[in-house]
Amino acid sequence: MVKEGETRILVPSLSLVQKEPSKFPAFFNPAAKFNREISILIYRDFLQSPRKNLTFVDSLCGVGSRGLRVAKEVSNIGKVFFNDYNLMAIQTAKFSSVLNDVYNKCTFSNSDVCNFLQNFSNYSEKGTIIDLDPFGSPAQYLDCVLRAIENNGMISITATDTAVLLGVYPKVCNRKYYGIPIRTKYSLEVGTRILLSCFAIVASRLDLSVKPLFVHSYRNYIRVYCKITKSNRMANRVYENIGHIQHCFECGYRELVKAYDPNLLCINCQRKTQFAGPLWSSSLFDKSMIESVIRNLDEHQKKASKCDNYSYSPSKSIARFFSIARNEYDSLPYHYISDEFGKLLRNSTLPVHVIVSTLKQEGFVASLTIFSSTGFKTNAKVSQIRAILTKLSNEIL
Repeated sequence: MVKEGETRILVPSLSLVQKEPSKFPAFFNPAAKFNREISILIYRDFLQSPRKNLTFVDSLCGVGSRGLRVAKEVSNIGKVFFNDYNLMAIQTAKFSSVLNDVYNKCTFSNSDVCNFLQNFSNYSEKGTIIDLDPFGSPAQYLDCVLRAIENNGMISITATDTAVLLGVYPKVCNRKYYGIPIRTKYSLEVGTRILLSCFAIVASRLDLSVKPLFVHSYRNYIRVYCKITKSNRMANRVYENIGHIQHCFECGYRELVKAYDPNLLCINCQRKTQFAGPLWSSSLFDKSMIESVIRNLDEHQKKASKCDNYSYSPSKSIARFFSIARNEYDSLPYHYISDEFGKLLRNSTLPVHVIVSTLKQEGFVASLTIFSSTGFKTNAKVSQIRAILTKLSNEIL
């Protein structure tokens, strides 16, 4: 038994010591704890608005770690549905629900994902929040999960086939996600935006509009949270939020372009460029939601500091993570890495916070990014960044 937040979870003991958690006898990934912490905070905030019959659907639950935490820690949730094709996983989730005294609000199913989600296809029975966390690609389940969500509900999706989305297998990515990736320093963001673009295009076919609320990614996963709205008018405008990135591997130039054009050359060095996309080219974060999450985190921290036996409170690293997202220049669909310019200038790399501060002083928009600890975003062009950092380096020397 392990404890996450306020929830006790029965897990296979080997999953705590193996480098790669096995699917059998049941799946549990201890390394995804941070991922689940983020989920709980976002779900709590999303469900603050007045609604009736709030439900959470964990469509591929494993031992039920995410769904159990929702049942235990998201107080206004009415019903949690668990499903997995592994019967042992479902039985384990049942035992854990009893341990946490939430069995009365839980329903369990042992079925294929799409067969299970058909239960929510009726208008009156759709899910408020549906989570989809498969092994590998979620692409084959996107239609099913979109048909099961209620109007203005939330869908959270995890993709663990990051090698595909980050450009190792571009043909597979194009087949599954309708987009071409690119292997660069900022491939995680490109892969995230290709996933969002695919999701939005599939949703538009069903007269649904997708609005990203939050995204985050790491080496082995990409995760997105989206609000889904029934609207023909908004679905018709899906391509307003989709574009391509033009990238030059010679000088580091990158730019957002609306349409793919293989004849476009780099405006800096006139070399041939490569393209990534189509991908989501608009904002990734609901800043008002993030602001609300941060306020709630601050309140938790204050209560925890005043009371020794106060229940679980998320770590300060999570608060910092949300703070970076709140200030991120997220309408820009790419970022830079600080050591790119260390190599270009043939000197030591400047700290990323110094780069951001300097760019702001020069009148540009600049921010950190949650996609990389050494990454930054700015509306300055590569040539301008290079000139500013060269000047700064000379001043330091």
